[in-house]
Amino acid sequence: MTFWEVQERNVRKSIILIAVFSLIMVSFGFLVDAIFNSFPVGMSIFSIIALVQILVGLSKGPEMVLKMVEARPANPENFEEKQLINIVEEMTIASGLGKPPKVYVMEDETINAFATGYKPEKSAICVTTGLLKNLNREETEGVIGHEISHILHKDTLVMTLTSAILGAVVIIQILSWRAGLSMLRYSYPRRRKNSGLQIALLLLFIALLATLFAFLGRIVLFAVSRSREYLADATSAQLTRNPFALASALRKIYKVNKKKMKNANIANAHLFISDPLRRKINERKEGFFTNLFSTHPPIYKRIALLENKPPEIVLKELENL
Repeated sequence: MTFWEVQERNVRKSIILIAVFSLIMVSFGFLVDAIFNSFPVGMSIFSIIALVQILVGLSKGPEMVLKMVEARPANPENFEEKQLINIVEEMTIASGLGKPPKVYVMEDETINAFATGYKPEKSAICVTTGLLKNLNREETEGVIGHEISHILHKDTLVMTLTSAILGAVVIIQILSWRAGLSMLRYSYPRRRKNSGLQIALLLLFIALLATLFAFLGRIVLFAVSRSREYLADATSAQLTRNPFALASALRKIYKVNKKKMKNANIANAHLFISDPLRRKINERKEGFFTNLFSTHPPIYKRIALLENKPPEIVLKELENL
């Protein structure tokens, strides 16, 4: 399979997954309205919460993420960081992106990087000091090509929109639980047969539904994230014309990243080129349920695609590192 075919396959897969995700979220809104017989009140409330989440994510998202990881602007007076700035500019030209993203560095001994920003002129690429220390120029080009791909394909925008919509369901879930339990505590001891107890039970039922739909939404969202990682890997190979550079970088990530990043969390984990939350990357522990709730594909599968090797062989090679 060529890298063009990998890109096309993952673009199609992403479109299908996003459509499924949208269907799940819309179904939740309609179901709430059906329970209360209040269309379009429930859908309107859901849409307003999602819209607020989206606006906050788009306006403050990049700034918040960079602040969260304690990133600083790359220093052009430093040789390694100046080289990083040059590589970002080169990959920007190769991709036809236009204005180069701003370049940031975060203090962390692991090898990692991420891109943020929903459009090129407001985008940024951030790498760890561990990346600057451990990767050579070609490997860094592979990683930056991967991050440029995320900006080029508007992955940050896609994940911001979908995460915001999912966040709206989670907010409804939390509010419904709290309101339902409060009303239940107030109504039940008094054995009231009025609408208060009925509303409390309905709110708790909605909270259960929201929990279920949030669970399903997360599964689909994780699948979208994994698909975009494969797409970014293939695009990096296309931009650098050297798929082995990114593959080599991923091998070093497997070898060096033995603990979680200090400023990584569940909210920003999907942004990074490699899952920053794993204490030890053990590909043997990969299984159906592990992959189902993972934001990133297994490293050995990503390397296998880049090097055009059977995944089992790559896995054995990694275990011997």
